[in-house]
Amino acid sequence: MTTEQKKILVVDDEPDILQLLDISLSRMGFKVYKAENIGSAKFQLSKTSFHLCLSDYKLPDGNGSELVEHVSKNYPTTPIAVITAFGTINHAVETLKKGAYDFITKPISLDTLRQLVITGLQKHENGEAKSTAVTIPISSAYFEQLNDQILKHANSQVPVIIYGSNGTWKEHIATLIHKNSVLKNEAFTVIDCADEERDLTPEIQGTLVYQNIEALTPVRQSELVNFIKTMGDNSRIIVSSNWTQEEFMHSLGIKKALIRLLCVATIETKTIMELKDDMAEICKTKLEQLAENWNKLPCKIHPSALTKLKQYDFPGNLKELDLILSKAAVNCQNQLIREEDIQLENTGFQPQLNKEMNLEKYIEEIEIREITNALAKTNNNKTKAAELLGISFRALRYKIKKLGID
Repeated sequence: MTTEQKKILVVDDEPDILQLLDISLSRMGFKVYKAENIGSAKFQLSKTSFHLCLSDYKLPDGNGSELVEHVSKNYPTTPIAVITAFGTINHAVETLKKGAYDFITKPISLDTLRQLVITGLQKHENGEAKSTAVTIPISSAYFEQLNDQILKHANSQVPVIIYGSNGTWKEHIATLIHKNSVLKNEAFTVIDCADEERDLTPEIQGTLVYQNIEALTPVRQSELVNFIKTMGDNSRIIVSSNWTQEEFMHSLGIKKALIRLLCVATIETKTIMELKDDMAEICKTKLEQLAENWNKLPCKIHPSALTKLKQYDFPGNLKELDLILSKAAVNCQNQLIREEDIQLENTGFQPQLNKEMNLEKYIEEIEIREITNALAKTNNNKTKAAELLGISFRALRYKIKKLGID
């Protein structure tokens, strides 16, 4: 990467800091412009096209997040990072949400400054071009937002915590963050915190992914906290939890020191039950991926097979859907997956009771699904459906009325 004539705007109200950054960046070969407040920074931004902006958080006429928001909105090709002595988790979260690609606390070493600048310039040169990014190729509002989060967090080395139920592609999301980051050529290491024998502090450069973070004992939490504090510029951590963000943040079993270090950037995944409207697009994309891997034409999915999938609870979420579609694609005839090709038994995933659903409601949903399936299979013949379900015609008629099944 050439650094010739790259223009960097530095915003800080302390003359000594401005001078120090000016000298350091100039020696790296950059042309440095200086501003002591937000007003001056906005004026210079309107007159000059910058490759990068570095700003303090606490400024005389506002805070750094205001400038971050202004730059992100009006100069989207100019990456901005915040360097401050007043760093808190709330400040970091605020600035990252508004578009900063990193948030660094002072004092900052020369190596850290150099890496910060390299990351920013790569971001500028790439222009966050999604055509070259590795993302989830599913067209829906949820996955588009998820891809935006993946690319945003890939351009920063702050810790990321991914919340969500089992099977919601948390590890896949972590992999994509790594593949789109400056560390993509370094190691990608997954550590299961539920394994008490697993070393939490490997001497590896690259991305470290800690799964099941909530399983750590207090002693091992302290060990991880100390390790994170000593991590170098060529490493980053991504954490996944089966808990919700609220459960993690308010758990008495998680040390506050660990929460403060980890809860900077977050991603919350959705279960497949929340993505039923996206089912057709998810299936289409998965089948296209299988076809590419197997070097064959992609399978199509019959509407009745899609209906069967939509009526299923998927205790294993997206991971279970992957397995079901893989089996169906192998066993179907003429590249068309029919209803009978969708095998929902023996997938290896156990049904789980939704936390917000009482037992009666849970049983009702199972009954609705099974009765609907039986009616569909018998062309709405209630006598045959009752036989298929192993109940009397009278009992079936009562349940249809009680459950409001059309």
